[in-house]
Amino acid sequence: MKQLVFAAMMCVAAMSAKAQVLTSETVKNSYETVINLPESDFAYNADYTEDDITTMYVYQESVDGKDFKLTPYRKYEYTYAPDGTLTSKVTSQWDDMNMRWAIASRHDYTLNNDTYSIEYSHYNKQSDSFEQPVDKMVYSLQPYSDVHNISHYRRQDPSTPYQLISEIQVNEMPLLFADH
Repeated sequence: MKQLVFAAMMCVAAMSAKAQVLTSETVKNSYETVINLPESDFAYNADYTEDDITTMYVYQESVDGKDFKLTPYRKYEYTYAPDGTLTSKVTSQWDDMNMRWAIASRHDYTLNNDTYSIEYSHYNKQSDSFEQPVDKMVYSLQPYSDVHNISHYRRQDPSTPYQLISEIQVNEMPLLFADH
């Protein structure tokens, strides 16, 4: 449940019309929220560099007989621009068979004038690299307007052009994270 709440908070934060960008502070606030939620099947830990969370670990909690057990589940690695703006998030899943983390995907965040874009890429195990992005969300950032656009693009495979999937207008969403 905490994992779902964390993912939902990050998505809602990204759609906030008055907010500017996801930042190191956004990641820290989301982490603090999920670790303080009561009753969950997940536990969290984080590595920091100064005040920035660089890696967050998610463990699944279980009881095996009389023993409490934490099993690695997911890992998020964050990178930031010098101003604290989030630039990428790499997601890894725990591989039980090989007892190691396996990279799954990456989100790249780009601030460009009045737009904020998020692109999603799959990890290709054979080439040991990320493929070209297959999903893209573009958020308008117009601080003095009550209406903001959110556009979702997708492509069938990395070699084809993006196609517009949906576009919505958002009115007066609450401020959920720090201004840029």
